[in-house]
Amino acid sequence: MSIINNLKEIRLKNEVNQSEMARACDVSRQTIHSIEVSKYTPSVELALKIAKVLDLSVEDIFQIKGESNEK
Repeated sequence: MSIINNLKEIRLKNEVNQSEMARACDVSRQTIHSIEVSKYTPSVELALKIAKVLDLSVEDIFQIKGESNEK
């Protein structure tokens, strides 16, 4: 199973830089970068923190590759 995300696009749209996102989620900037380039899949806890910071649902940011998020 592969997880894809649109964190970078959402973060940029909200004018939040990687360092700000990292501080808000209590992780390193490198962790945010690794998530954005799909080198790291965040824990459920971190995915929830990211979603909270961006005021979105986890599903708005992260999807299972090949699955549609349409309901």
